[in-house]
Formats: sequence, C-alpha cells, structure tokens
Amino acid sequence: MTYAVMLSCFFLIYVFFTTQDANVKLLTLLGSLVIFSGGMYFTLTPVVAPMHIPLYGFLAYALILKKSQFSEELSAFPLKMGLSLLFVTFLLSGFFGSEGGIHGMFTATRLFLDSYGFILAAYLIAYQCDYESITDKLYWPILIFCAFGFIEAAMRYNYIYAMLMDSFPEYSGLLEKGSPDMNFHDSWRIRTSVTTCHPTTLGALLTMLFILYLPRVKERVYKIYFLMAVLALAIYLSGSRSAWVCTAMYLVYYVIKSQSALVKMFFFFFLLVGIGYVGHSFVESFSADDRGSSLDMRQRNLLVCLVSFAGSPIVGHGFNYMSNIVDRYDDGSAVDGVMESIFFNLMVEQGALGLLAYFGFVGLCLLIFHRLKNYDSTIAEIGSGITVMITIFSLMSGTLGNLHSMSYLFVGACLGMLCAKKEETEQNVEESAAEDSV
Repeated sequence: MTYAVMLSCFFLIYVFFTTQDANVKLLTLLGSLVIFSGGMYFTLTPVVAPMHIPLYGFLAYALILKKSQFSEELSAFPLKMGLSLLFVTFLLSGFFGSEGGIHGMFTATRLFLDSYGFILAAYLIAYQCDYESITDKLYWPILIFCAFGFIEAAMRYNYIYAMLMDSFPEYSGLLEKGSPDMNFHDSWRIRTSVTTCHPTTLGALLTMLFILYLPRVKERVYKIYFLMAVLALAIYLSGSRSAWVCTAMYLVYYVIKSQSALVKMFFFFFLLVGIGYVGHSFVESFSADDRGSSLDMRQRNLLVCLVSFAGSPIVGHGFNYMSNIVDRYDDGSAVDGVMESIFFNLMVEQGALGLLAYFGFVGLCLLIFHRLKNYDSTIAEIGSGITVMITIFSLMSGTLGNLHSMSYLFVGACLGMLCAKKEETEQNVEESAAEDSV
C-alpha cells in the first residue's frame, strides 16, 4: 500500500514538473531531493534512484524538445568551463582508479551528473523564476516539513522515514530497515532527520533555507519572523553541530556587513571574547569520543587518507575506493574509517587534481556571484553565502546523503535568476540606446 502511495506522489511530481510554471518546477525538483532522499532505490543494478529521475527527465526534455532554447541559455551559462574541468578530473580518476577503464569512467560520469547535474537543471529552470515568488510558494511546505521534525524529536521515532524506507524495494541507508529504533538520537543531543538521509543532511538543507529567507527579514513581516524562528529551532533539533556553526557564522556576517567600521571592530572584539569563553567547551564537545564524530576520529581519518594519498597522489584511487579500505559502521557505531570531511574523500578518490578542481570551482562560483551582484545584490549574496557555508559544512562533516545535490540546486537557481536579470538589463540598455539614437 505504501509503495503505491509513494509511486502516486512520484507521479504527481512529474505532473507538476511538466505542467506548471518555472517557479513550481524548481520547487518540484527540490522536492524530489528532499522527499526521496539518498539510500532509496527502485533497483541497485543498475542504480535507479527516484531523486535522480526528474533530473535526467528534465535534461532530456530540454535537450530534445527545447533544443534551441537549451542551446541559447546554455551559451550564457557562466560555469561551463568550471564544470568541464571538473568533469575531466572525474573521468581521469575513474579511468586510472581502482575500477579502471570504461567501467570506471561510466561510474565517474554517473556520479558527476547525479551531483553537478542539478546546477545545470536549476539554472535552466530558474531563468524564468522570481526570488519572491519562489520563497512565497515555499513558505508553507517548509513549515509542514519542520513540523515533522518537531514530531520526530518529541516522539523519538521517525515515522515518515520508516514509511518511505518501506515504500521502495531497495534501501541502503544508515538506518536498519524494519528496526524498532528508527532515529539518530544520541544520549546527549536530539537528532532529527525527517525525510533526509541523516541529521547532517537535514542541517545542511535547513542552513541553506535560512540563508535563502534571511534577506526577507527586512520586510518586517510577522510571517517571515515566524518562519525564521521555526527554521532556527529545526536547525537546533537536527543536532548537526556543523549546521549550528554555519548558521551562526552567516547570521553574524549578515548583521555586521552593513555596519560602520567602528561597530564592526567592537563586534569582532566581543566575538573574540565570546569565542574564548565558549570555545574550550565546544572543542571538548568535538573531542569527546562518546559525542558523535570526535576530533580524534578526524585525526585518524587524516592519517588513513595521507597513506592512501601517497599511493596515488595525482588522480587518486577512483570512486567507491573508500569502502575497500574502511568499514563505515560496526554495530551502529562509527569506526575509524568514517570520512568526516570532503577533503579526505577528495584526497583519496580524486587526488591532487580533484582537490584543485573542486576548490577552484568553489572560487569560480564566488567570482561569478561577485561579478553579477550589480544586477541583483540580494540573489548574489544568497548564492555566495550558500556556496561558502556549504563548503565549510562539507569540510567539517562530509557529504552524507544528497547534501551536495541540494546545495548545487540552490547555487544553480541563484545563477539562473542572476543571468536572467543580466540579460534583461542589457536588453533594456540596448532598447534605450536605440530610442536615443532615433
């Protein structure tokens, strides 16, 4: 019965995706990532995940049925070179890695599209989108989504995730299918995941939504204040320390960025005092072996990665290599091999080329947002903020679940709206110049 219900929801996603306007299409693409999270599959050989089918369906639709429009908008895509270089490093790691040859290149291509394909899809859709319309339409879905998190925290059981898990024939997530203990709670903190693969993934999603809505606080509307409070509470209940840090960092930046130099100086002074006061206890929290992923575990991760990196420093050992050298979980408890940072995974799987390509791509995104800020400073600020915060997030906690796919969707959407604003502005300038000449 639940399988039929989930298939019906999946069908509704396609209905919205093909019949509604661009704003709804973009939110539907995001919904496919949030509802059908990582670990749920129709088949494992080949891998067919429900969260990726809308992506490939849209790209095929744009390429085949909207070829001229696709080519025109793609020509204005500012990340063509960056994505191309990234793709080359993926192919090299796949070809020369442990799987090797054509099979390794196929794996690399699929992994690349499953993550970075969302940048292109969101960019193409967001070309016809509007920031205010998107955030207005997303308002109630966010409140409902967070409400499920509050229920999960109160009940200490994730009923909605259990239902989703039972709805698909294949599952390879972190929780055990059919387990009576369907939650991620630690003895010292509440942890909620709602429909996402892990509380860390939930924390990343909520952080991006927090950044997305923060500029609308200027409107001084009660419902926006209420939404921000709900998001802040949901971030806290996710139990993700990375989300706490990244949200706090961005909030501090947002508050002081428009202040005078004197105010900024005093603020940074009190911030340093505050960090000194609470920093020791926060580091102790990360250092304790019984409190999630500790600093000691990360040090052991680094040593394992350095040894592996020395074996293939240029292109790495290829994808899926990590599972050959470490076990991710043992009786539900994290062991030494759990990679808690994207830096470790890049070192081992893609080597120096992968590291340079990834951080170069992040830098390119920030550069483009900076160049486009004159066309809409709010969207550019949101895009650059999400890029920086998710990079910090990934360095601190890795990329559990579909964290990267969701973040790339947000980045692509911001780029699409900015490029549309740029094109509109340039057309207006040309029309004004033509009228003046007449």
